[in-house]
Amino acid sequence: MELNGNNFISKTEVTPATFAGKLSKVTISGDAEADAAGLIGTHEHMELVQVKKYGDEWWFILRKMSAAELERMQNRGDIDYIAMMTGVTL
Repeated sequence: MELNGNNFISKTEVTPATFAGKLSKVTISGDAEADAAGLIGTHEHMELVQVKKYGDEWWFILRKMSAAELERMQNRGDIDYIAMMTGVTL
């Protein structure tokens, strides 16, 4: 794949379904450009921002979720679990 800014460019078709359930741990390797962008390494809790097709290429953007976003997700999950266990409808 190529990198253009924060866009990854693939010659192979990618769709949102390609990433479903696969972004909790993402390993990125690459060249000096990817290294300079701080992308090289293993990242946890990534999110697909968008996928677009331009000609015969698929461009996609991934971003790392913030600690605050992860905390909100955990809190919401905890609330939903407590509501389910106590029979409360939210």
